[in-house]
Amino acid sequence: HSNVSITLPAVSGFTLGLGMTDGATSAADGSQWGVTYAMDAGSMGITVAYASASDGSNNDQSSAGVTVTAGDAKVVAATNKKTASSVTHTATSIGASYAVSSTLSVQAYTGTTDKSDVAAYEVKDTGIGLTYTITPGLSLSITSNDFSGKGGTSDESGTRTVVALDATF
Repeated sequence: HSNVSITLPAVSGFTLGLGMTDGATSAADGSQWGVTYAMDAGSMGITVAYASASDGSNNDQSSAGVTVTAGDAKVVAATNKKTASSVTHTATSIGASYAVSSTLSVQAYTGTTDKSDVAAYEVKDTGIGLTYTITPGLSLSITSNDFSGKGGTSDESGTRTVVALDATF
């Protein structure tokens, strides 16, 4: 969250954003910055991004990612870190989507999270799905994901399937 921010115009594919948080409403002042680089490589679009934030009281966050688009296919990969009081959460993920037609798209993703101070801590989530546009403004989505989590004292795992009917007006 930035109280004041600016995003500079893109120059040769590079975009820079800067932000500042006033400590009057939180524990400390903070700063944020991010940079993206977007380019076309023939028939592919590639965007690389990095962002960082710090609140001045030993709480730091960073995120790096890449998006590759080729025709109707898109792949996104990211890694995120959050460090607070010398404990680091690290998450990595990759997802892909493909527009089979103007009315049907398929998606898949997988991701993991771990925590530096608990060796047994790990969260995994993998999913697949599809979205079918019945008519403009009305779509049906089906998603199934497998998940597991270990926290040192308890384990949890399962499979979840969700059906959604989305209407926009």
